Amino acid sequence: MTNLYTLKNVNFNYDAHFSLVDVCAEIKKANITAIVGPNGSGKTSLLNILSFMIHPHSGSLHYDGEPLSANNIATFKRTVGYIQQNPYLLLGTAFKNIELGLKLRHIDKATRIKKVFDVMQLLGIAALSNRDARTLSGGEAQKVAIGQVLVLAPEVLILDEPFTHLDKKSIYELEQLILKLKDDFGKTIVFTTHNQYQAQHLADAVFSAIKGNIFTSQAINLFSGDLDFEKHSFNTGKQLIILPEGVSHAENIAIDSKQIVLSNHKLDSSMQNSFRGKITGLVEEIEQVKISVEAGETFQTIVTHKAFAKLGLSIGADVWISFKSSSIRIF
Repeated sequence: MTNLYTLKNVNFNYDAHFSLVDVCAEIKKANITAIVGPNGSGKTSLLNILSFMIHPHSGSLHYDGEPLSANNIATFKRTVGYIQQNPYLLLGTAFKNIELGLKLRHIDKATRIKKVFDVMQLLGIAALSNRDARTLSGGEAQKVAIGQVLVLAPEVLILDEPFTHLDKKSIYELEQLILKLKDDFGKTIVFTTHNQYQAQHLADAVFSAIKGNIFTSQAINLFSGDLDFEKHSFNTGKQLIILPEGVSHAENIAIDSKQIVLSNHKLDSSMQNSFRGKITGLVEEIEQVKISVEAGETFQTIVTHKAFAKLGLSIGADVWISFKSSSIRIF
């Protein structure tokens, strides 16, 4: 499947207190991508870059195969519909709010009426056409906000925390709408959320964000804890993980799942981190097997089907996990 966005070593610095750091990510066309993380982790900053509201300070961003530049950023921006966390609706009816963008593009009245009607039908809010936007519920207002951008026929929909403050019924309806826009209309959709389960359930790809670092969900074992200077280690509260020498500050660490070696016995190797554990989960995919190992902390590792068969792995089996201190990302 073709990438719509390709980011390589993208950096963006707001001030001395926050930066997006060396972001590398690929977002595929006609896919749903979720970005999960706490407040202040960099989710909205990344959305602002993907919607071309801000320009990276360094690194490269390709959109539909073309590198971003000052000459094409305005063109790219017109292909993206961005719904912010607290969408602002203007005075007037729901219909007038959705129609506004078409007016600004000088679309004739007959065409505007048809386009707005079609979008409201798609969103299931045709009955709200003449309602004052200020009287709408949270779920209704969110759909009108989506209608404001959808009527302009963007290729990409970007939604910042779209499920916040919605009731269960509205959340379900919005989830179904997102799936419909992807499946029936081929839209590329990117949204942020705090809910890991919702992201995994809804999205084709999931990224995790923390302190300006962006990770693919399959490549992250993310732990919080305290640095132990004397032992050159990181204490998660459940496991002591050896770090490279010279580390002076660490609040979080991440370990690429593919850098964790799985074995039936303790390996005689230079890998400083080696823990005995028990397999608690297996997910077989086309090209690989994802394995969860409880070893104080729960570690996620990835092996090929060939390696999986050779090791004779199963739920409940005792195994060893090993990884180099140099494979640990510290921040």
